[in-house]
Amino acid sequence: MTLIAISNGIEQRRRTDRRSASAAPFSRAAWQGRRRGAQRAEDRVNSYVDWYEPGLFYIAVGILLLCCTDATFTLHLLQRGASEVNPFMAWLLEIDTQLFLVAKFALTAAGLVFLVAHKNFVVFNRLTVRHTLHGLLFGYALLIQYELVLLWEWL
Repeated sequence: MTLIAISNGIEQRRRTDRRSASAAPFSRAAWQGRRRGAQRAEDRVNSYVDWYEPGLFYIAVGILLLCCTDATFTLHLLQRGASEVNPFMAWLLEIDTQLFLVAKFALTAAGLVFLVAHKNFVVFNRLTVRHTLHGLLFGYALLIQYELVLLWEWL
């Protein structure tokens, strides 16, 4: 689409409408924090924003803290005779415990960055990524409760 603007009697043309593309999550505009949401209703789904509400930050930090708690409880349970169910994490544990801890944290953190950047996107035709983050937090909380029950039984 070609835009024509007349300023001081001089015609200025642009080849594309600057408003047609959404801001990428890691663009320069993302650090300036200008785009907080879509202006049009049809643009609210599957769009990026430049500013993320604090609630998403708290959810992401909560998931990371629960991830670290899960790793700690997993190591304690392994010392008491339990086994790791996840084959990839079991393989990392066979190699090195520190590698297991770093990989668990790094993979969770990278996944959270991706999910938070895509918070307005819809998955499975009705579920937003924001709801998925809430579900992950709830799921991790349930996992921690289960591990606490296991640890309590082995005391």
